[in-house]
Amino acid sequence: MQNEARLLHVSGTVQGVGFRPFVYRLAKAHGLFGYVKNLGNHVEVLIEGRQESLEAFIADLLQKKPPLARILETKAKKVPYCAYSEFFIVASESGESRDSIIPPDTAICEDCRAEIFDPASRYYHYPFTVCTNCGPRYTTVRSLPYDREHTTMADFPLCRECVTEYNDPENRRYHAQPVCCPVCGPMLWLSDSEGKLLEKNYEAIAKASDLLRKGAILSVKGFGGFHIACSARQEEPVAELRRRLIRPEQPFAVMAKDTGVVESFAELGSVSREYLTSFRRPITVLPKSEDFNLAGPVAPGLHNIGVMLPYTGTQHLLFDRVPEAVYVMTSANLPGRPMVVENGDALEKLGEIADFHLLHNRVVANRNDDTVIRVVNGRAAFIRRSRGFVPEPIELPFEVKSSIGVGAELNSTVTVAKGKRAYLSQYIGNTGHVETSRYHSEVARHLVRLTGIEPEYWACDLHPAFSTTRFARSRGGENVLPVQHHHAHILALMADNSLPADSRILGIALDGVGYGSDGTIWGGELFESSYFGYERLGHLLPQPMPGGDLAARTPSRMVLGLLSGSLSETELKKLPLAFPRGNREFAAVLQQLEKGINVVLSSSTGRVLDAAAALLGICRERTYEGEPAMKLESAASKGSSVVDLPISFIKSGETGVPVLDTTELLLGVYELIGKYSPADLAFAFEESLARGVSELAVSLAGKKGIGTVGLSGGVAYNDHITSCIAGTVQEAGLEFLAHRRLPCGDGCISFGQALAAGIRPFHTEI
Repeated sequence: MQNEARLLHVSGTVQGVGFRPFVYRLAKAHGLFGYVKNLGNHVEVLIEGRQESLEAFIADLLQKKPPLARILETKAKKVPYCAYSEFFIVASESGESRDSIIPPDTAICEDCRAEIFDPASRYYHYPFTVCTNCGPRYTTVRSLPYDREHTTMADFPLCRECVTEYNDPENRRYHAQPVCCPVCGPMLWLSDSEGKLLEKNYEAIAKASDLLRKGAILSVKGFGGFHIACSARQEEPVAELRRRLIRPEQPFAVMAKDTGVVESFAELGSVSREYLTSFRRPITVLPKSEDFNLAGPVAPGLHNIGVMLPYTGTQHLLFDRVPEAVYVMTSANLPGRPMVVENGDALEKLGEIADFHLLHNRVVANRNDDTVIRVVNGRAAFIRRSRGFVPEPIELPFEVKSSIGVGAELNSTVTVAKGKRAYLSQYIGNTGHVETSRYHSEVARHLVRLTGIEPEYWACDLHPAFSTTRFARSRGGENVLPVQHHHAHILALMADNSLPADSRILGIALDGVGYGSDGTIWGGELFESSYFGYERLGHLLPQPMPGGDLAARTPSRMVLGLLSGSLSETELKKLPLAFPRGNREFAAVLQQLEKGINVVLSSSTGRVLDAAAALLGICRERTYEGEPAMKLESAASKGSSVVDLPISFIKSGETGVPVLDTTELLLGVYELIGKYSPADLAFAFEESLARGVSELAVSLAGKKGIGTVGLSGGVAYNDHITSCIAGTVQEAGLEFLAHRRLPCGDGCISFGQALAAGIRPFHTEI
């Protein structure tokens, strides 16, 4: 049979993941000749040989690719036969990788993990052991192209043995940029709170695990920053950590050696097990088991807990002597601030929090928090998309011009987009803090450098006072598009589900608060939405927030806001409410409501859930974001459908759109307090709220001739509410959309903004 030649272009995550040596070995196995080389955002492969061998090679290329490779597109064409006599790897040229996709940080692979526990291996007990199939990448990148000299590993010249492995295409460490060994790589050590050296290398890890077992609190430096760790099985260190961090109730994530240990305190379903054990190793939120045997203060008042498995060599070695241990492993940062990444900052900022520090001397180039995932309505939902996923691109269903979305204020991210790809940054945090705002600017600049996308069009939130809005306006000039907060949610949802450019849906956005186009505060919205605009078709009843943001911190204020027009002062005084300043604050809030002083109206779903949690005595003070709603869901998880609360709609006086009467819902709960358990009433409130929203959505979709209903916003993390909405929509014969690759909450806002800005030049409708 005559020899033929094929030229292949393979795009996706194919740099830095061992793809070229894989192609080399595959070509050798099939007896083919030619070459493979990087060409910026794709890999070029020329192969020559018999037709059946070429076809088998192409099939294996897709089916047997390296574990971290992600092929987005493969193009193949016949080319003239040149009679190559061998197959070889062409070295990258300077500038070729400008548009390349840097793979994310991933968990240590099984081969490397086995080596660090093998006494015969030169990598025995060495925590920085990696190969092309695992390890840190994004957090090491200083500049492009992605070669060792442009990463933080440039600080560690390779020894002779590592050079040999690095240059051998048959070795799994071929061109693995973070490769190193105990001779030439980073060093790890243990210090006390003042920085005094106590132990080095494995002895430092062994000593650290002993200290954790004895109740000490440690900072532990990882890939993308520091964690704070203590034993999750002991009440005292967990309670003490809360006291030091001033986080009285916020849940801590925990780390366990394997799924066997996890199943001793949490329930694992098929979807959650898949994510928990994947090479991305996210924090996975799991239901607590009935025989939950960790310290109570780990996740107080909640029915679930965030869990992760070890993903670094250091973490695996911490379980070496104590395989049954479970450690609190929470990010080392103050609420809303960036995670600590530098040794000096750890000693300074964490000195009064951690008793000891487990440090190493590899620089963290890019701060990267842990990803958090939860199973909602049977599928994974991102609460936070960071380590293990960033900076992988998200494919768009249509092309956009080069654009950037700078996010909202809370749970902020940045997105740059061009063509049919968008790049969502890691979690940034609350940009209302100066330090986080500065970090936000750094992330935006780095993402532009990393992707090579110079944004021509900018988008920001509609709120004029956000620091992100000011950031966009200072850099985007006249090309800044303000995008309404909830429309950004729905835009992100549409693209997340690959809807084409001419699509329209009935979008439901349920969250805390967002600036509305009418200057009021929105948060429970039903839109007819396209990529080019929206119409507000319905919403929750705007409720008074006495004191503005104070009503978010003290949910009892929201109870008075919802019920003061329906109950007498005597009846209100009998409610089980709590105010920081007691009766004096209670009276002041009533006066505020009566006179309309410092009272903001909001259709926020989150604030209504807060009010229900306070009225039922489940949560009277918010000590962390989302606490009342989360505890309401936890209470509802123990309830049942024995109560049916009334649902009614009214017409908005200004626009005439239908509005869900949330006052009547809360009154229904009030009238049944004492007759049913708080758990049953919490269940009923969530069920009725979800049913009211979904029935309104179905009705509006029918009137507009829309066949698809989608849900976005922070409330979409509530499994009970989301499942109920999805069920009602699907029973009506409509398609239901939820997020698949993006966070439901404000982490998706920048993505929606970038789409709005990037698609705008293609259309004149905006």
